[in-house]
Amino acid sequence: MKEKTKRVVAFYSMISPWFIMFLVFGLYPMVYGLYLSFTNFYGFNIKKLKWMGMQNYHKVFTDSDAMYSLGRTMYVTIINVPLGLAIGLGLAMLLNKQVRGVGVYRTAFYLPSIVPAIASVLMWKFMFSSNGGVLNGILNLVGLDSVNWLGYDYATTSLLIMLLWGAGGGVLINLAGLKGIPRDLYEAASIDGATAPQRTMRITLPLMTPVLFFNLIMGIIGSLQIGLQAILLSGSRLLDRPIQPNYLYFVHAFQQIFAFQRFAYGMALLWVLFLAILVLTLIVFTTSRYWVHYETDQEG
Repeated sequence: MKEKTKRVVAFYSMISPWFIMFLVFGLYPMVYGLYLSFTNFYGFNIKKLKWMGMQNYHKVFTDSDAMYSLGRTMYVTIINVPLGLAIGLGLAMLLNKQVRGVGVYRTAFYLPSIVPAIASVLMWKFMFSSNGGVLNGILNLVGLDSVNWLGYDYATTSLLIMLLWGAGGGVLINLAGLKGIPRDLYEAASIDGATAPQRTMRITLPLMTPVLFFNLIMGIIGSLQIGLQAILLSGSRLLDRPIQPNYLYFVHAFQQIFAFQRFAYGMALLWVLFLAILVLTLIVFTTSRYWVHYETDQEG
């Protein structure tokens, strides 16, 4: 057996466990779910499926609840993703300083991102509570009136605050990017008389754009799939309908599948979400050539 063939066999042998798991638990459910989205499947008629064509997909775009939830999801994403990127990068720049106890601060800012979602929601529900809530307690101390954080007017604001609390999850990736910027560039810029803001704008931000590009893609994907936090922030059970401003697209799909057993329609909703994520990702990839900069030439 040739050396090249041995390497190929060794490679595929090593990845085969993951590849088999992906085929069985990843690709097959996706393809089968796509097929079911074109049928009248409601959970108990698997042997008597009827082909419905594009009817479920047509219903997605004519369902007022689906369109409303999609709009609310886009609204949350437009606010959550840029602010999350800015907070993550800002924290990383602060934590990149060599000061006493910096390791403790890095751990403290990263911890919220690994707290389970249910625990985070329960904690924030206590913080937002109208009766003895921490945030209202602070407002009262400074002479301001209490706010109904979980009411109609502030429900989305509360959701965004809770989501941005976990923005420190990108600190490690941003720190790795900052560590990869050669110190010689900063020293040369300082010798040429560049101020700290100028060094940040001309060196740090351009060379951090590959990291920001990755975080932007992951942020869009994650933000469009927000569901559990919105449900539990308003209610106490997974099948509870959240307050209307927090009725997001993934929540609508979850409700249709598990609350109303509209499995085929729910699959169509999820595939529309998949296509929306794919289109937004392609747009970001296409436009990245205009704003993502690399230290070395990537062409050729």
